[in-house]
Amino acid sequence: MPLDELLAAAELGEEARRFLESDLGKCILGMAEQQVKAAQEDLENTSPTDTEKIRELQNKARMGRAFEGWLRELLHDGEAAIAIYRQEK
Repeated sequence: MPLDELLAAAELGEEARRFLESDLGKCILGMAEQQVKAAQEDLENTSPTDTEKIRELQNKARMGRAFEGWLRELLHDGEAAIAIYRQEK
């Protein structure tokens, strides 16, 4: 992997780490978790024949889970880039 790509991945990973540790990051992750929880609760009260509503709630839950996953993936990629850089150095 070219050095500029390693550095970019490392920087994004560091930004993701700082965001996850910040008050704003914690707040937004909490909001995403609440979205997942609310979608699950709404799903329990949705008619099994209301496929449109079920799909909507499933998508809400997926998006709430995906947000944290994207940040964790950036963090992991950054850590991997740093490890690769150190090995090549």
